[in-house]
Amino acid sequence: MTRPLTILGCGYVGTRLAKAALAAGRPVKVAARSTGRLAPLQELGATVKYLDAGIVKQLPPICSGTSGGTVVFSIPPVTMLPPGQVMRAALQAAYGAGADCFIYFSSSGMYGADPDDDVWIDEDTPLALDDAPMKDIATNEETIVQSTFDRLRTVTLRLAPVYGPGRGVRSRLTKGDYKLLDDGRHAISRIHVDDVVNIVFAAEAKADTRSTFLVADDEPTTQLDYATWLCERMGKAVPPSRSQFEPGKARVAHRNRKIRNSRIKEQLGVTLRYPTFREGEAAIEAELAEA
Repeated sequence: MTRPLTILGCGYVGTRLAKAALAAGRPVKVAARSTGRLAPLQELGATVKYLDAGIVKQLPPICSGTSGGTVVFSIPPVTMLPPGQVMRAALQAAYGAGADCFIYFSSSGMYGADPDDDVWIDEDTPLALDDAPMKDIATNEETIVQSTFDRLRTVTLRLAPVYGPGRGVRSRLTKGDYKLLDDGRHAISRIHVDDVVNIVFAAEAKADTRSTFLVADDEPTTQLDYATWLCERMGKAVPPSRSQFEPGKARVAHRNRKIRNSRIKEQLGVTLRYPTFREGEAAIEAELAEA
C-alpha cells in the first residue's frame, strides 16, 4: 500500500518534499494559507487545501485520508493562540486520521542568540531557555514529548538553515541584500533542501517515536569562507559586513552553530547527497542551468 503524505504549512521545503513524494507515486495533500503558490503541486497530482492555522478546527478534515501515512508539521508559531495549541490540535488530527508518523520541522536555532563559534552542538546540548523568539518552537517540541497518542510515532527534525535553488546565500547575493556579520567570522551550518527530503523519508521508515535529530551537513564553516567561495564562483564581490551591535540599530541575533550530525547517520542510515556546501552549490548551478 502506498503511504499517504500530508504537509501542514507547505512552503519551500514542503514543496520540494511533495514533489519527491509525488514522483514516487504517493498520495500527497498539501495545506497552506496561500493556496495559489501550491497550484504547480496540484498540476502534478497533489490535493491542495486552504489552511489558516489559527483556526484549529480546519486540521481534522485536512488530515483525513492519512491512515497509515505521515503528517509533516511545518507551520510557523501562531502568536494569536496560546503556545502549543496548534501543535496539540495537529497531533490530535493526525492521530484521529490514523496516521502512523508525525514529523515536526523544528529549528536548530534554539541554542542561544549570540555567537558561540568554538562549541559543537548535538541533540544532547541544553537548549537556551531565555531566547524569547524560540520559545514557541521549544513549546511545540515539549508538546510532542508530552503527547499520549502512543500509536502515533512522533519525530522532531531540528533543521539548520536550508538552502537550495531560489533560497539561501546564493539567492541573497543575487538580490544584493546579503551582509556578513562581524566580518563573517562566526560559525555556520546548513543543509541542502534535497537532503532534508531524504532525511524525512528515512525518518518515516526508521525513526523511533519521540526521537529528535539535528539536521545539517558535514562541514560547518565561517560565514566568510562560504561567501568568499560562492562569490568567486558567481563572479561577485564579497558582500559588506555589519556588527552585531551598531548604534541606533537592533542587535542582530546569530543562532547558527557548528552542528554534529552523527545521529542522522547512525540511527537513520542517512548518506548525505551534498555533504558540504560545495556539492550543494554545484547542484544548484546545474539545476538553474537546466531550468
